[in-house]
Amino acid sequence: MKCDYLIIGSGIAGYNALKELLQLKPNSKIIMVSSDKYYPYDRPPLSKDYLRGKLEKDMLFFESDDFYKRDNLEVILNKSVERIDTSSKEAILSDGNTISFNKALITTGGRPRKLNIPGSENALYLRTLDDSDKIREAASKSKNALIIGAGFIGIEVASSLTTLGVKTTVVEVMPYIWNTFVDEKVSRVIQQYLESKGISFILNDSLKEIQGKNAITSNSRRLETDMLLIAVGITPNVELAKESGIQVDNGVIVNEYLETSAKDIYAAGDIANIFDPREGRRKRIEHWNNAEYTGKLAARNMAGNREAYNFISSIWSDIFDIHIESAGETRNYDEYVIRGKFESQRPRFSVIYLKGGTIKGYLAINRNVKEIVALNKLIQKQVEVSSKKDKLVEESFDLQKLLT
Repeated sequence: MKCDYLIIGSGIAGYNALKELLQLKPNSKIIMVSSDKYYPYDRPPLSKDYLRGKLEKDMLFFESDDFYKRDNLEVILNKSVERIDTSSKEAILSDGNTISFNKALITTGGRPRKLNIPGSENALYLRTLDDSDKIREAASKSKNALIIGAGFIGIEVASSLTTLGVKTTVVEVMPYIWNTFVDEKVSRVIQQYLESKGISFILNDSLKEIQGKNAITSNSRRLETDMLLIAVGITPNVELAKESGIQVDNGVIVNEYLETSAKDIYAAGDIANIFDPREGRRKRIEHWNNAEYTGKLAARNMAGNREAYNFISSIWSDIFDIHIESAGETRNYDEYVIRGKFESQRPRFSVIYLKGGTIKGYLAINRNVKEIVALNKLIQKQVEVSSKKDKLVEESFDLQKLLT
């Protein structure tokens, strides 16, 4: 098989790269190879609306099957690329077939990080559509669910299970939830809100073993459970890059154009380790918006553009009746100000993080779009606001005015 462009992986980055290439290079031959058995689908609903049964399966898919039936496109499902010969530009598939390409994009994403805990052989993990189906089935038979890990996936699934009437406990090894994302003060407000909705938390503890229907923690707590979900992050799928001699370090190392160490081979999405010019450091970002952006950016550069990475990393989530948006740096700051109602019963606030007199990031809960757009622009333009912190706190003050 031969193609102009080879896309390896069918997640958010791979799908958006495909769409961009179909638009930019409509006459080129494109091949997508995916280890998934489904055409590209959206993943955030897997822990939320789809898991709760509020979204039908066919609504998850970005396109109908007919979209992929094109003369210049071939989508190979249920197979993986085992190795890339970077000198001859050939990809060797799991079935022994080879694909010759001019340019390739690695969007292999990640897989749930497994925990080797005695008795946890039947633990559930969430990454794919099939995983979500298994969790839905287990929830229909469960009374007491136990979730290990209080990151976004763990909390989103906990809220869905609680909504479905399953008593849910979350165990987190750190002293507060979302510890890599917010500070303790903000975390406590979020935790109190989640507890008011029915989720129970055990902090500063970890799962030691499962004995029948009992979970034993490191602090000797005994918890009754008939459903165990482990959500402690993902491991980037770097095996293909490693096997192909492509530079790897916490993901696949790419330059500002998303090029890997191998000529004409790019990487995007969760797998890409990118230098962030705003923060002055390398980072690997596991969020939808970044996957969409880097997928499109890689495609444009593969098609002949020379666009450098320039993106404000952003996150969003919906948990019970709160909508969360965040962007920029929320951990490395000098000070922060709070705008709105900083309370757990009906949270509606923004935490605005400053460093060196400029806004570096924010966490917004149930805030209006206008405010979020303004905050994004303030981060992007690095506007000096040190003398106007009192205005940041005033809800009646239009943040757009700081841009003029």
